[in-house]
Amino acid sequence: MLIIPVLDLSRGLVVHATQGERSFYQPVTSVISLSSEPEAIMSAFLELYPFKIIYIADLDAIQGIDDQSALIKELSVTFKQCEFWVDAGIKALQADKSYFKSNNIRQILGSENILSPDSLTEIFNKNPDILLSLDFSDTGFLENAYLLDDANLWPKQVIVMMLHRIGLNKGVDVNCLNQVLQLANNHNIYAAGGVQNIEDVYQLHKIGVNGVLLASALHNGSITQDELYLIANQ
Repeated sequence: MLIIPVLDLSRGLVVHATQGERSFYQPVTSVISLSSEPEAIMSAFLELYPFKIIYIADLDAIQGIDDQSALIKELSVTFKQCEFWVDAGIKALQADKSYFKSNNIRQILGSENILSPDSLTEIFNKNPDILLSLDFSDTGFLENAYLLDDANLWPKQVIVMMLHRIGLNKGVDVNCLNQVLQLANNHNIYAAGGVQNIEDVYQLHKIGVNGVLLASALHNGSITQDELYLIANQ
C-alpha cells in the first residue's frame, strides 16, 4: 500500500486544506513540525517514514493568483530521493513550463478544469508521465463528465480527489471510490480526502485502492510512525 504525504502550498507555506475552500486555508499546525515552512514539513515527513512520493498542490497556481513553481523546483532538488506529483493548475500544463521538466516531478491534470476531449488528449500526448485527478465535491463529479464514461481516456495512474472530505475528519467517501473502481480496468487508483486513521487505510486496501494521500492524519498524529511501517508492507 503506497502512502503519499501531501503538501498544500500557498504563499510559500504549507497550509491546512479543508473541503476545497482554497481561499480560506491557513498555515498548517502539526504535531510533527513546529514550522509550516515546506522544507521543515518535508523533513518531518521523512523522519516519520522514507516516503518515495510526495503530492504537492500549488494552490496559488490552481486559483490563478500566483504560483509556487520556484519553491517546488527547490524542493525537488533538495529532496531528490523523492518523486513529486504536482498539481499546478491547467496553465502550467498548457504552457509546458520547463521548470517542471525535472526527472523527479510528474504533473497532474485535475478534472475540475473544463476541457474538451480533444484538448485533454492533446495534454496527455504532450505529457506521457501525467497523472489524472478525478475531482469530486459533495454534489458529485466536477466537470468533464465524459471522463466517467470511458476509462480508456485515463492514464495509468488516477487520483480520486474527494474535496468534500478533505480536512474534516469524517472518513472516506467509499461510494465515490467504488464508483471509480468499478470503471477502472488496469489503472492504479489512489484515494485522497477523508482518511482519518489506519483502519481507513486498511479498508481502502481491502477494496482495491493502490495508495492513499495523507495530510491531516499525519499532522494530528492519528496515523503513527509504527503504523506507517506496518501498512507499507501490505
